[in-house]
Amino acid sequence: MQNNFLNFYNHTIIGAGASGLWMAYSLFKHGLLKNKSLIIVEEDTQKTNDRTWCYWAKEDLFPSQLANKTWSYSHNSYSFSQKGSIFPYTYYHIRSQDFYQKMKAELEKCVNITWLYSSLQSYQTNDGVTVKTINASWQTDQLFLSALPNKEDVFSSNALKAYLNNYNNQPILLWQSFVGWRIKTEQPVFDQAKMTMMNFNIPQNGHTQFMYELPFSETEALVEMTRFGETKLAVAEAESILKKYVDTKDTTYQIEEVEIGAIPMTTHFDSKRKVLPQNESVIYLGTIAGAIKPTSGYGFKRMAKYADDLAFALSKNLPLPTHFRPWRFRLYDTLLLQILASEGERGKEVFETLFKTQSTPKILKFLDEETNIWEEIGIFSKLPIFLFLKSLVKYIFK
Repeated sequence: MQNNFLNFYNHTIIGAGASGLWMAYSLFKHGLLKNKSLIIVEEDTQKTNDRTWCYWAKEDLFPSQLANKTWSYSHNSYSFSQKGSIFPYTYYHIRSQDFYQKMKAELEKCVNITWLYSSLQSYQTNDGVTVKTINASWQTDQLFLSALPNKEDVFSSNALKAYLNNYNNQPILLWQSFVGWRIKTEQPVFDQAKMTMMNFNIPQNGHTQFMYELPFSETEALVEMTRFGETKLAVAEAESILKKYVDTKDTTYQIEEVEIGAIPMTTHFDSKRKVLPQNESVIYLGTIAGAIKPTSGYGFKRMAKYADDLAFALSKNLPLPTHFRPWRFRLYDTLLLQILASEGERGKEVFETLFKTQSTPKILKFLDEETNIWEEIGIFSKLPIFLFLKSLVKYIFK
């Protein structure tokens, strides 16, 4: 890793969040930085534990030991499986600060990486790419963007629409907003072997709202309230419900960390291009490239896989992949988003029915978009069918 500034870099990555760091690591892993240079542009000079990421997988992501806690069992009072095993999956929890430190330690092994703490102002494509930040400019062969220049609005960007080949001017936009407390209790009240993905036994208030509980020990857990809806969850409202929920544990506790955030739930970022040309000079990453699944908010594992697939294709001179998804999964997401937008409280019925009638591993497989059409027919046949048929009619005739 170096700090001497040059006028040319083979690769430029804008943003050192999850997608940017996965991309940098994958370029290094696939040998694309042996005789080539990379500059990483990041606004935040002090990356702290600003968020947590979770994902499920059959095996750990590499580099291993990123997670600070894993679970093999889930708990839901209405679950199809009383034992709660999620085999063959494991559920992983990663603190962002641990991830930043681990990835930067890996990248320090490469001497051809430069860091610049600044923000992207603009770029121009003409025989390569000219990149301009607040205090510098340079030429690059390939620009990886996890954010648009000069904080351009992602929902009106014509360049982004053209890149995705997605010109839907009226996409549904909901928010998965959340407020979480990492708490430490005086008494042992948590079963650290089981996590709770969705507990709907809280007020819905016209939306789809649930609790999410990740126990790290018998006395420590992340307890988070989440809303799926058009309006974001107010902190005061969430903390009132969180307090009532934690009070049911019947023990005193301390709040050690607070986590607040919102993730867009929309098909606006769905890529309708299957591949990019080998000489594509500007490549989008992360949320704006379609890494986040619209109806779940999960994207960490997808970012890792995409970066690895992309770097592999670059190393072999293959057509470059996108986050393209089969049409039927885009349809499923659209139907559910329409339901959540028009009949917010019905989301509780949909998800509780899903967990009552399907095993958690099958649900996770479905959310990973790895099920076949017959499995999907079996899943939808057990859900409130008229609710989805009404949404389908709306989709067809809108």
